[in-house]
Amino acid sequence: MILGSHNSPVYALCRGNLESQVFSGGGDGLVALWDIERSEQLPFVVRTEAPVFSLFFEVESNVLFIGCSNGKLHAINVATKSEVKAWELDVNGIFDMKPDTSRKRLLVAGGAGILSVIDLLELKVIRSIPLSGGKLRRIAIRPENDLIAVADNSGPVHVLDAENYQTVETIHAHEQGSMAVSWHPSKNVLISGGKDALLRCWNMTDGYKQVLHLAAHQSAIYDLLYHPGKNCFITCSRDKSIKWWDADTFDPLRKLDYQQGGHKHSVNKLLDAGEFVISASDDRQVLVTRA
Repeated sequence: MILGSHNSPVYALCRGNLESQVFSGGGDGLVALWDIERSEQLPFVVRTEAPVFSLFFEVESNVLFIGCSNGKLHAINVATKSEVKAWELDVNGIFDMKPDTSRKRLLVAGGAGILSVIDLLELKVIRSIPLSGGKLRRIAIRPENDLIAVADNSGPVHVLDAENYQTVETIHAHEQGSMAVSWHPSKNVLISGGKDALLRCWNMTDGYKQVLHLAAHQSAIYDLLYHPGKNCFITCSRDKSIKWWDADTFDPLRKLDYQQGGHKHSVNKLLDAGEFVISASDDRQVLVTRA
């Protein structure tokens, strides 16, 4: 089901204030709000001066964080559509944001290799951590809230202590570049996806030794999502497809491509929406697929 479309590629998705609401952002610099149940756009639009690469909505404060290609991070009050604060964090863009809810912090992945940490209560940058000369593409926080993994476009996956941000391990994961990362919900395993179209699993109790590699797609893997309702991982790729994998065995479960009602161009972002999966693509569309 097509939820909606932008006037240019769609790169960013996040949940809204209600379970049925989803924000999307794209190359047109617009952020839109959609209702999944009614399959319609809601009367909320924010325009930025640059393409939108990442989004995060903080429910308690009703603030939407918008990360742009020019490195600016905007904090917008959704009720008033007014800017609360803005930062110039990274000249090469802001590719991902993940909340550390236990510490009330927001982790921000930058295109110049900087991991920024924002205090969500005071809305100020409390740390700027140089990890690489490459683009930091995705962030994953372990369910135990003790470790952070960061996928680095220059190749490695960085594993950091979630409290003090000291490097625990640097995994030489994907020679062509690491693009996506996720922690297994019940095993001591970190999963990464790369430009090489491979999924790799790393055993954190054995020095992050590789325990599995899988030719998952035909081109770069752009996002990697664990879906708790189905106990599976979902990947999307530049090869225009979305795939489902058994979380315990990594056996393939399902594939969605253009012939089956999926996207006709690169799939850039996935979002868990309960019984649905939302996807964003270079074809300018936001799709709703039953998980």
